[in-house]
Amino acid sequence: MMKKSRFCLLILLAISLTGCFSNQQLKKSTQLVGEWTLKGGVCIPGVTKHRPKLDINADMKVSGFTGCNQFKGRLIAADGSFTLPSVTRRICLPELVTQEENMLNVLRSATSIEVINDTLVVDSGNKFLVFEKTNAS
Repeated sequence: MMKKSRFCLLILLAISLTGCFSNQQLKKSTQLVGEWTLKGGVCIPGVTKHRPKLDINADMKVSGFTGCNQFKGRLIAADGSFTLPSVTRRICLPELVTQEENMLNVLRSATSIEVINDTLVVDSGNKFLVFEKTNAS
């Protein structure tokens, strides 16, 4: 009987800890949802009328604009990484090509993503992107 009680207690503890972890992950995911406009980080020449942006929806699907091209993919919130399988191929000014390459490289090699107030920081180790929230949620 004592072994059964301990076993049940361990199962209840594991379930409650799993619930807490899931709630933390859910909270982090909901913080990421929204439209984010690039504010700083890697070199941003600012040659375009429209600032680069990143949109994250509730399903963790992402889309965005690099200053020249559009991209789509998915965010894996648990480890802060992105998959970007689709990028349009417009001809861009050389400055915008550099901006786009820098932005996409950071997103593709991201090691962490964090929201602080209304700022989203995507870090790839040696480079980062800083986005500001452009819509209230």
